Amino acid sequence: MPDTQHTDVFPALVKLINRRFMQDPYDDLAKVRETEAATPIENNGMRMWVVGRYDDARALLADSSLKKDLVVKRKEILEQSLVRPERRPRLPHAIRRNMLDRDEPDHTRLRSLLAKSFTSAKVEQMKPKVERLVTDLLDAIPLGRPIDLIEEFTRPLAVTIIADLLGVPAESREDFPTWENDILTAPDIPQIEEAGAALVGFSESLLAAKKLDPGPDLISGLVEDHRNGALDDVELISMVTLMLIAGMEPGSALSNGLFTLLRHPAQLSALAEDPGLLTGCINEILRYESPFRMLTPRYSECPMKLGDTTIPANELILVSVAAANRDPRWFENPDEFDITRDARGHLGFGRGTHRCLGAQLGWLEMETALTRLLSRFSIRLAVPADEVVWRPGMFMRRLQALPVVLTELACSER
Repeated sequence: MPDTQHTDVFPALVKLINRRFMQDPYDDLAKVRETEAATPIENNGMRMWVVGRYDDARALLADSSLKKDLVVKRKEILEQSLVRPERRPRLPHAIRRNMLDRDEPDHTRLRSLLAKSFTSAKVEQMKPKVERLVTDLLDAIPLGRPIDLIEEFTRPLAVTIIADLLGVPAESREDFPTWENDILTAPDIPQIEEAGAALVGFSESLLAAKKLDPGPDLISGLVEDHRNGALDDVELISMVTLMLIAGMEPGSALSNGLFTLLRHPAQLSALAEDPGLLTGCINEILRYESPFRMLTPRYSECPMKLGDTTIPANELILVSVAAANRDPRWFENPDEFDITRDARGHLGFGRGTHRCLGAQLGWLEMETALTRLLSRFSIRLAVPADEVVWRPGMFMRRLQALPVVLTELACSER
């Protein structure tokens, strides 16, 4: 059994996850950020060190000496970091062999296989399709009565864009958004594990179909790369699974942003009156209410000193985007939502070699959706803001639902 006794090296773990944290994590994250440069917590049965100061977070994200491939260090990390084995979900091995969880040279090798689909030119080519999709979804939204805007708009927008890009058949798009959501935010271990197995099985079925009948899509491209020896069997499955998960994040960011705007009606009115504020608004959304509370774990093979804290070698390190983006050392009045501020330094897309590959596509989705929604409709919450529920989970900041009422503007732009 792992040694769970507290020592000077391994101080008492901060109990960060609680009901209050899930609904509004920012007070607790501020305490963590301002108390120590790195704070040990327990998550998924493991001891992990949360780093929440902006300068430290920014530096760590760009530090090539930090590693992400936990599989190659599994024995060392488990032996010293596992504090509650019963709390650790067991996900399929294939989920952890994609570019996000790999180090050099594997990271660059795998990322390069996808990068050609996310160039500026490729994203620009997708713009008309995104615009048509947004218009079609808005045309179908019921007006004048409560709806879940996630169910009616933000989720199907993200699902359709990533499914079209990957080549997922229209009749096979219903379940994978639920599985990926459960992997990241389900409240209990069996649900997480069941979703992980289902999503990997779904990826395998997509790959089998593309091997028989390839098309002009990303999965078919990966199948061809696999035939050419650019990635192995497990990496192929893992890369498809990663894209199914990552492709949903623009929908989460859009939902978070709309809810934030609805909680700040003066900011919403300013944006509706002046579309020139949109770029600043999106950056401020990604700073103020990023879909990531924490980024996935890293570790150092050597002890790492941050401030007065030394993180021992092979300990799991969580960079908290949510804490860093509200660090008053970097952003003035960081707990205020202000779409006129210069928030370009935010870490919502990450930084360094693991910076979000689909950032430009995600930006396009948010920009198009906000522009067209706010030019056509007035929007209000259908329930008090404190009744809107956030899903659980340490890493992601996602809404359960976004109940709103839309009313068409008298001089709306279609």
